[in-house]
This record gives sequence, structure tokens and C-alpha cells, in this order.
Amino acid sequence: MAEIIIHPDVENYIIEVDWQEVRNGDERLRAGIVQWFEDGHLILLKNHGLRVDYELLNSFKMPASETLRKLPYRRFLYPKPWKRDHRLAIFGAFGFDMRKYLWVRRQVKELNADLARLSQELFPNYRFLREQFSWRLLETPDTAAPLHIDFHSGGDMHYLRLFLNLDVQPRVWEISHRLDETVLRYHEDMDWPRLNALNADMFFNQTGDYLRNDVKDPCHVAKFHQGDLWLCDTRKISHGVLSGNRTVATHFWVDRQSMDDPSKRIEVQVANLRAKYGPQAKAAE
Repeated sequence: MAEIIIHPDVENYIIEVDWQEVRNGDERLRAGIVQWFEDGHLILLKNHGLRVDYELLNSFKMPASETLRKLPYRRFLYPKPWKRDHRLAIFGAFGFDMRKYLWVRRQVKELNADLARLSQELFPNYRFLREQFSWRLLETPDTAAPLHIDFHSGGDMHYLRLFLNLDVQPRVWEISHRLDETVLRYHEDMDWPRLNALNADMFFNQTGDYLRNDVKDPCHVAKFHQGDLWLCDTRKISHGVLSGNRTVATHFWVDRQSMDDPSKRIEVQVANLRAKYGPQAKAAE
């Protein structure tokens, strides 16, 4: 199971949940998972029961190309041989051993389907509008993912993100303040007239710049071992990847009206931050 080192200067919003307790009928715990996720917690899901052939998924090496760092599953499952990056992903990893590629392809399809089913079990009331599975099969460079807050284009929509470490080596994250706390700490230095004019996606991008370029916040450190599964809304949590090789991440678009509490969606959170700090910036000009 994951090893977590808690920093005393950062709120501990990491929660461990035994999924078998939910499957055994603990509906209060299932409801808690939904509430915690929408509140911006990071949830470690123990005993998730996913069927994974870890040996197979660690038995090939992807070419070291940045175009393959976050490999969309369709490029891997349905390659277009006339496109260079598609050829590189398949022939670079498997050569002409198409039998092995087909074994891996089947495992990728099965694991994607299992992650989708698990997501629906976790959030039975969510209406999923679109699914994406990102396969990360390359070693993470030291500077690839410093502390940041994600942004995803798509407008006023809710997202569900699950992460599963496939590699024999741990995937190590640093985890710091959530979005509200980050803005609270740095709001006096932020360009609110500009931020007020941006959409929510670009608001995250600009807020993340303070983490990437200007500060070094204290962090929890999470070492996720092979088979560890965790979920969080990465637009609400500042995080960075210190090391790790093979993982799969979901990115599911969710109808915001199917949330347990649509007022917790990120667009509302951003609007509240603008209402709280934006007028102060104007008054100070």
C-alpha cells in the first residue's frame, strides 16, 4: 500500500478507503467517497480488485519520445500506420512481435473497461459524457512535472480522475495545498484584473504559474506502489510528479448536474475566489 509522509504545514486531506467494505454494502462509505472527491480530497482506494497483468505491462519498453509520454489509448489500440508517432508507439515497442502487441492490446482494453466500470460503481449517479485513458509508459524526468494545478479545456464541466501505478517502481508525488489555500496564500501577488478576464481553465493555468515559477510550498510526499489506485480532482489539488514510470490515468468528463452537489464544481469555486479577491485588487489600484 502507498506510503505517505505528511507535512505538518499542509492540511491532511488524504483519505484511505477499503473498496471491499463498499461492495459488502456500506452505502454510507460510498456516499462519503463522492462527498470527499467533490470536496477536493485525495482518496486511496484499497482492495480495488482490478485485474491487471503487471508482468506483461512491464515486459516491453516504449521509445523515449516526448510524443509518447502521455499516450492516448486510441493511438495504442487503433494505430494509424501512416502516422509516424503511431508507428513509433507500436513498432518501437514491439518490433515485429505482433503476437505480443496483441496480448498487450487486449490487456489495455480490458483494464480500460475495468476502470470505467469501477468509476461507475464509485459514482453511480454520475453521467459520464466522455472517456479518456492516458497511458504513461516512460520514465518521468526530474523536471517533467513540478508542483502545479491542472487545467482541462471543456468549459463548465466536472471531471473524474483515477490513477493506477503499473510499474515495479513506486510513483512518487508531492502534494501540497488545495486551490483555495493556494490562492489565499498568494492572492496579494496575483494579477486579479487579468485573472478576472480569463475563463476558469486559464485561471488554473495562471494560478499554477505561481507554484511552478515563484514559490516552493511544503508538501506531503506520497509513494504509490505497484497496484495502488488513487483518485482526485487535480484541478483542486497542487501536485507534482517526482518519479515514476508506468501508470494509467483516466480523464472522464461528467455532467455537472449529476454531481452530488453541483455547487462544488470548479467553476463555482473559481467564481467565489474572484468575488472574494478580485474587488480587493481593484480597490488597491
